[in-house]
Amino acid sequence: MTILITTIGNTEYTETTYYFSDQTRYRTCYVAEAIACIKNVDQVVFLMTEQACVKHWQKLQERFHSLEPVISITKRDIPDGKNETETWQIFDALVDTVPANSQVIFDITHAFRSIPLFVLLATLLLRKAKQVEIQGLYYGMYQKNEIETPIIDLTPAVRLIDWLTATDKFISTGSAVELGALLRTVHQDFYHSQKLIKDIHKPTKLQNFGRAIQDVSRSIELIRPVHLLREDLPKLIKHSTPELEQEIGVFSKPFGLMLKQVRQSYIPLALSHANASAMEQIYKQFLLLQWYVEKQFTIHALLMAREWVVSALCLLDGREDYRKREHREQIENQLNAIRFGKDHPGSNLTITAHVTDVKTLVDFWSRLGDYRNDIAHVQMNESPLDSQALEKFALRELIPTLQSLFPSLTQSPELEVVNSNRC
Repeated sequence: MTILITTIGNTEYTETTYYFSDQTRYRTCYVAEAIACIKNVDQVVFLMTEQACVKHWQKLQERFHSLEPVISITKRDIPDGKNETETWQIFDALVDTVPANSQVIFDITHAFRSIPLFVLLATLLLRKAKQVEIQGLYYGMYQKNEIETPIIDLTPAVRLIDWLTATDKFISTGSAVELGALLRTVHQDFYHSQKLIKDIHKPTKLQNFGRAIQDVSRSIELIRPVHLLREDLPKLIKHSTPELEQEIGVFSKPFGLMLKQVRQSYIPLALSHANASAMEQIYKQFLLLQWYVEKQFTIHALLMAREWVVSALCLLDGREDYRKREHREQIENQLNAIRFGKDHPGSNLTITAHVTDVKTLVDFWSRLGDYRNDIAHVQMNESPLDSQALEKFALRELIPTLQSLFPSLTQSPELEVVNSNRC
């Protein structure tokens, strides 16, 4: 069921011909009637003060009941909005009017005082809290002495709220999944609404770039550093072109404000080229680990740090194929042999030659193992670790310790500069 929510003031309204951008027309003195008939709504809810009700309610009932088919109308009493208390009463009336999982159209033509602002706030709340689908936000731009009155589509303002939410998530967490989804939606919406129009500039880059930043975010969130470096970031760079910037300026202006930040956040993690050395790969993975710490992704940081230590020692020990299971097991056996004693099934302790402080390495490895296991078992043991201790270790001690133990792998090696024109 589609519901139109509108307001009526206590003034007289002049009859005019309302029309949408597609030139669909309807003549009436009430813009709500025009919107309801043109958009085929099932019900109209009027938010009305006492004075507006006296002036218009009877006439509204007569007009809507005479329609074919009849459109159901109801009213909700609201105060004048003279103070903060009354303003929130209007907000409550607006929110309480809409049932969950419904389709809603808002008309703010005759809204007064703070109503337009509260309509937008309610829109944001309803979409998230009640799973409401906002099908339109409209304003009838009536001008005295004009024969016809355009109905302006303000629905993009609702999409702006989506951009605000997605931008906030990216800034606070580094995740661009929602930004990417919005870019792809802009692209798809254009082709859906404009598919019959010929000889018009169409977006061709937005969807691919949106998919690329979604893939990057997904690999980051699921801790897939190898795929991130080898597959996702190269695609992001490939699709980050001047043509993309032009399309963003035309079809997705809100994202234009974020494009630079997205690039600055992700591009430094990229390899210089497809055949980058193992040392560069390890260094870029360290940057990702550092990224996790900066974004306060405690679990991600602890899980990755444990594996990064093994990868780093593989490389320092001459095992450049650091992902090979046999090589990793040999390094882990050496670390555990040092940790638990010589009777542990470890091989020759060659890794001790690669660090200046073996005791710090052993202690660090021990804590990483304990913390990772504690996280994996989600407190399902008799003596779980304190969450503050986990966080303190991850956010304050992790990076400095790694830099102290592995200075050659945590400082930028001599890398081939990535072509800045692609970024």
